[in-house]
Amino acid sequence: MDIINMYGGSPANFLDVGGSAEGEALVEALKLLNEDTEVRAIFVNIFGGILRCDRLAASIIEANKQHKFSKPMVLRLKGTNSEIAKEMISGKEKELNIYY
Repeated sequence: MDIINMYGGSPANFLDVGGSAEGEALVEALKLLNEDTEVRAIFVNIFGGILRCDRLAASIIEANKQHKFSKPMVLRLKGTNSEIAKEMISGKEKELNIYY
């Protein structure tokens, strides 16, 4: 949030999901963010340790399939299986409206 503020933005919403950012819980969280009129873009910053980045990427892809997000999503995925996550998203950036 500090970096967003430093560049003139203001976070409309903040969620710290710890190691549970996957599955239906993540799908619902992203749906709520997409529907929030104050949110203009979604920034996901994960250091995969407990949560593997590939599992997070799979959940984000599924969430987008279910709800067709209209807001751009920026992903910063580092840590366990981040390269696999990048491969999963690679080639689908425009379809998913994701910047990686």
